[in-house]
Amino acid sequence: MQETYLERLSNTRRNILIVLRYGTVIPFNWNTKGYRCFYCSKQMKDCENLKEHTMIKHAEVNLEDFIPKRIISKDVPVKIDVTQLGCKYCPDSPLSTLEDLFEHLKINHGESFESTGVCFIPFVLNKDVMRCVICESQFDNFSSMISHMNKEHINHACICQICGLSFIDQVRLKRHISNSHIGHRCSICGKMFEATHKLEKHKQRIHGLMKIHECNLCSATFENKYRVKVHMGKVHNVEKYRIQCEHCPKICTTKGAMLLHVQSLHSELRYECDLCDYKTGIKWMIKLHKRKHFGEKDYFCSICERSFGRSSNLRAHMKVHTGAVGRVCRFCRRGFVNLECLNQHEYEFHYFDNYE
Repeated sequence: MQETYLERLSNTRRNILIVLRYGTVIPFNWNTKGYRCFYCSKQMKDCENLKEHTMIKHAEVNLEDFIPKRIISKDVPVKIDVTQLGCKYCPDSPLSTLEDLFEHLKINHGESFESTGVCFIPFVLNKDVMRCVICESQFDNFSSMISHMNKEHINHACICQICGLSFIDQVRLKRHISNSHIGHRCSICGKMFEATHKLEKHKQRIHGLMKIHECNLCSATFENKYRVKVHMGKVHNVEKYRIQCEHCPKICTTKGAMLLHVQSLHSELRYECDLCDYKTGIKWMIKLHKRKHFGEKDYFCSICERSFGRSSNLRAHMKVHTGAVGRVCRFCRRGFVNLECLNQHEYEFHYFDNYE
């Protein structure tokens, strides 16, 4: 008779509970920011801090209560450090692998393990060089190590029928298929992207291809649809793109801009500057406003080196040099005369740090 999902989940929890109760292993979590404590989710700066924290702060844990709350899926293995692998109750028993621990617990402590798939992924955590516990391959960071384990040694339940890689669940499998086998492929170099906007950025920065949006009332062209709307409202007075404020003469091009205007000036003014009489209905506007008092000017013109407190002021300043509104780099806050100069700058100085 085939097990139900709840039965498999119950067996997985029991397997994990037994290993954590008897084994001298240290469970942990990991994400792109680094290691996290398995028990309290505290972020750790390195694996040594993780080990020390777990052994001191969580030496006594009520696993019977904790495991059902912590393990909510049968498909997500628990990462464990097996650097000092052994049995808590039999310190003299020589154990070198998880399989040795399972066999020891079965023979000496009468504990049995139900076959429910992959419950654990073992690691030997080291700040300098990490070695694979199975094939002795070495890596200098945990990200490469776990990628190696998932590709070479772990057979999860969800298998890609195209390349054979396995994944913890259907969500990760579908994401893999979309990114690696379907996705959005560059027609020039063949590189794959998971989203259309990332492919468009790639084509602009690498191949110099820019998608142009035209005004249907004149020959003007723009890099995005928003600029077309602004142009049609200001230059051609298209009523659709000239939204009148109900409280004052202010005219905005989009509903979003009008909403921001109303919230800032005409809604309940809950936020006040503690240095002057300025009030606003938007909390983050206070932070922008205070730059006037403290002289924070983080936005620089790349031509004359003038600095400004807001990106909008820098863009407007660019009219001095070109007669047209400029562009601002979102990485270093420098201003450029047009989108072409900005794209060239971002590719030369920021591409390899932010897009690869």
